[in-house]
Amino acid sequence: MTSGADTKTSIRSSEVKLQEEKRRLVLLQESLTRSNVLTSGMVSTLDNFERKLESLDELVTPVYEATNELGFLLNNVDRSLSLVDSILHFYEICSELQTTVSSGPGGNLAEYLLELDRLQDAVKYFKSTTSVSERERVVQLFGLGRQRLVEETDKLILRYANPLSPKELIELCEMSETNRNNIHTMQEVDMGNLRMIIQWFISHGFRQGLIDSYATKRGMMIRRSLQLLAEHLGKQAIRRGSTNVIMQSPNMLQSSLSAADAAKRSGKIFGYRNRFLFIHFIIFKVHIALVSS
Repeated sequence: MTSGADTKTSIRSSEVKLQEEKRRLVLLQESLTRSNVLTSGMVSTLDNFERKLESLDELVTPVYEATNELGFLLNNVDRSLSLVDSILHFYEICSELQTTVSSGPGGNLAEYLLELDRLQDAVKYFKSTTSVSERERVVQLFGLGRQRLVEETDKLILRYANPLSPKELIELCEMSETNRNNIHTMQEVDMGNLRMIIQWFISHGFRQGLIDSYATKRGMMIRRSLQLLAEHLGKQAIRRGSTNVIMQSPNMLQSSLSAADAAKRSGKIFGYRNRFLFIHFIIFKVHIALVSS
């Protein structure tokens, strides 16, 4: 009896377990079915999203390429406008700088030189074009600006190129080398302006003309100074000669002494002239060195 009861109990327990496993199997099948449904839905969603991305790419790619091309065209337009502005500036520069260039450097030499550099750029541009009338206008205005610079240089030179009086020349000949530099010394501001103009002319290939102008002005000053010295010494010789005639003695010795004095004075005159010429030759060499620096 006990064995049969145990067997029934085991069978009943097995049936319960079987039913439980069946129930779990049903749950698993339902879960698998739901998972398959969700997977199918996800795959469908992803396929749909991929198709939309492809459509969007087909729309965006042409827009992107068109945007790049538009940016390239915009850069070309900007460069073209800049080039046009620079070219138009060359055509307008004569009207813009006519008054400034015609009036000369005035008190702002550095700015005036910059304006002349702008004019030279315009000259270079029009030399490469067929616009003859504009080229002539720019070249003419640039030449006028150079002429105003030469005139400014002449003013600076003539300001310190007044003829020396005979007294100054005689004192100059008798001075030591260190004291000679104190006569008619150019002020620092004027020297700086002169150096600036000279450097501009050198950089633009007009050095020789400026040197010739300087040599002419200094030569006129030296010549006039020598004329004044000759007139002064001549008047002194006449006065001394008149005094000697009045006080002349029959004594031949005194006559010989007067002749010797006259010869000595004449030699002194030539000595003054030679020393004066030598001094200004040294000054001229110093200024030539300044021009070359």
